[in-house]
Amino acid sequence: MTVTEPSTAPAPTPRLAARASAVGGSPVRDILAVTARPEVINFAGGLPAPELFDADGIAEAYRAVFAETPERALQYSTTEGEPALRAALAERATARGLVTAPDDLLVTTGSQQALSLLATALLEPGDTVLVEDPCYLAALQSFALAGARVVAVPGDEHGLHPEALEELVVRERPKLLYTVPTFQN
Repeated sequence: MTVTEPSTAPAPTPRLAARASAVGGSPVRDILAVTARPEVINFAGGLPAPELFDADGIAEAYRAVFAETPERALQYSTTEGEPALRAALAERATARGLVTAPDDLLVTTGSQQALSLLATALLEPGDTVLVEDPCYLAALQSFALAGARVVAVPGDEHGLHPEALEELVVRERPKLLYTVPTFQN
């Protein structure tokens, strides 16, 4: 009987799907890597100042949850998000004038997950998405991963130029318009 030594060669990396290979690196990951350097003050990554975190308030909230509902605190929830949270969010939106039911809401782990879900559900390869310029880099990446064609709409400090938007809508017949209308990007 022959005994062979186990291979010390690293396991081969699986090939990425064509759609993932075409996207390239993550600009958000690149920005966040730079922010790890202590001499860098980040204005691009959307990172709040750590001294503004309410660590005591968050710790107290965790303690309250574990004291009141320990059996649910670490359990999986529904795909749409924790029902009590969705009900509270719907109540809040309704109180602010937008009639909303809990079933109208989907809680995500952040904007990137929401954009990825929307792109997966709504976009086919080759569909056109209009975006403001500049645009959130992670949104561009989600749309690219879905195979969409992204077209920038000119704008200024007041937002999208309505005439340019109208022209692009007529010419491009977009599937989506992605904008952050309250303060742009």
